[in-house]
Amino acid sequence: MSNVNKNKRGIGIAAIAIILIGLGIFFSYDYFNPEKNWTMPEPNIDVQTKTIDGMTIVLRNAAYRDDEVTIGFELQGGGPEENDLGYRFYSNGQLLADTESGEQHKLGENHYYLTAKARGVQGQPEPLQLRVHILAKSNIEAQDILFNFDLALPSGS
Repeated sequence: MSNVNKNKRGIGIAAIAIILIGLGIFFSYDYFNPEKNWTMPEPNIDVQTKTIDGMTIVLRNAAYRDDEVTIGFELQGGGPEENDLGYRFYSNGQLLADTESGEQHKLGENHYYLTAKARGVQGQPEPLQLRVHILAKSNIEAQDILFNFDLALPSGS
């Protein structure tokens, strides 16, 4: 009788181990691979591209709705692992806001689509004359890279 209990116990431990290993493989595959089902949105503004020191930013999307400004851009040649990215939005030389949130989608090696959002943008002329500062502070070198983009955004865009 005790051999039967030992066998059942061994089978139960082996089954749990196999399940845990399978879950570990599933989640590690998902974590280490670029997003397969996500597709970059089509541009909704005139695309602007700037390259500085091997890093390219392509401003592809922008929206101004209610009191929120959102931008979307493609980043190549660097990324969040190598750089701390900061964003500021200006209108007519006045700081509107630093960004509060955003999303990150990995498209490949050193290739990302990022968004940045700022809330509390009110009382702006129509259309909003937006200047976007994207600052890449290198985690590797003692050099910062500043990208500036200018665009006009009608409210409700």
